[in-house]
Amino acid sequence: MEKLTKKAATLALQEKIKELIIKRKMKSGDLMPTENELIDLFGVSRSSLREAIKSLEALHILDIHHGIGTFVGTTSLVPMIRGLAFYAQLHLQDNLKSILDILDIREILQYGFTPIALEKIKQSEIDELQSIIKIIEDNAYNGSFSPQEEYKIHLLIYKSIQNHLLEQYLDAFWQIYQQVNAELPPLKLTPTELAMQYRELVDGVEARDLERVQRAILYYFQSIRKSLEQGYKNEKD
Repeated sequence: MEKLTKKAATLALQEKIKELIIKRKMKSGDLMPTENELIDLFGVSRSSLREAIKSLEALHILDIHHGIGTFVGTTSLVPMIRGLAFYAQLHLQDNLKSILDILDIREILQYGFTPIALEKIKQSEIDELQSIIKIIEDNAYNGSFSPQEEYKIHLLIYKSIQNHLLEQYLDAFWQIYQQVNAELPPLKLTPTELAMQYRELVDGVEARDLERVQRAILYYFQSIRKSLEQGYKNEKD
């Protein structure tokens, strides 16, 4: 019971620190009050305060610079990535639902933001997309496929929206997928088939054809989902 009480007190102190940041309208990079000031403000022990601050640092809410001070951290989805990656790896032992759930969310985000992306995408970004798809096609001709080019396409299409949270989520989902990739059934799609999918997607973006692009997105995720499910079924049989 004592441990639970201590944990609850630490969590409560973390909330107070976050409320202080919001109340004072502090921004990322702003210097936090000193330890002594926070101790007086919250009426807590030095050890309790340090424990709460360390926990908030792990969440990227605070940034500790030893010998200088503690600062408001930069917004980051790293803690979420770690948690979701662990969740996916843990549940992959039984079934693919965890990774398919993440795939579903990513599909909904990309499909839903496509109208805004096509409205705002710049010609220079379309030119870059065409350069990337050419690399993918050249690699496919040689029987290989580079996930790095695939990653660039998915982020570049939505870059002009300038939605920082969307960019972080798409990047986070990609990183999670890469972290658990070794434990997933291999995709049944050949490099040529993947290259053809991306050619259709990029050409649809260049034409600013919403129906074509959204259809390509749905087909892309559907093919991955079916490939994973079939691979998992074969491993179980």
